[in-house]
Amino acid sequence: MKPENWIAIYAAIVGTAAFILNWRTWFEKRVRLHLSLMPDAVLIGGERGEDEKDLMVVTVVNRGGQATTLTSLTVLRFDNRWKRWRVRPSKSYFIPNPQVGGTGSLPHELDPGKKWVGAARSRPDVISDVRDGTYCFGVYATHRDRPYLIHIPKPRSKLPPGTKTLPQ
Repeated sequence: MKPENWIAIYAAIVGTAAFILNWRTWFEKRVRLHLSLMPDAVLIGGERGEDEKDLMVVTVVNRGGQATTLTSLTVLRFDNRWKRWRVRPSKSYFIPNPQVGGTGSLPHELDPGKKWVGAARSRPDVISDVRDGTYCFGVYATHRDRPYLIHIPKPRSKLPPGTKTLPQ
């Protein structure tokens, strides 16, 4: 092989590696929000000094390299996966004040590496079937038109089937 061919192969490898590194840098510097959910949270020793049960707590972490502003927290019902993918909820509920015991308020600027915690009380009088597996929490941010979604799971039985409990 001629030396020109070896130089061309070397240049192609270096150029491809530089392209991949630039793409990775661009990917890591954008806003990347990660959501986690505690569907059965309990607040111990809140503002009033009393425990509060039946809370759903959403934690949002910015794992990217740019800041964004969280604008709203919603509960959305999707009847099937196609509607969830298209973000076409059959029911939607807006949570204007997701503060419980000093947790976050909205709007909130979320810097890289920081987290925001919002909470919502379970309201069976408003949403009686929120734990039936068709609802999601949605977090809207300024950098994106679509919400970040996290599924609200069905409650799991903590005992194996057929287990009898002791009388209390």
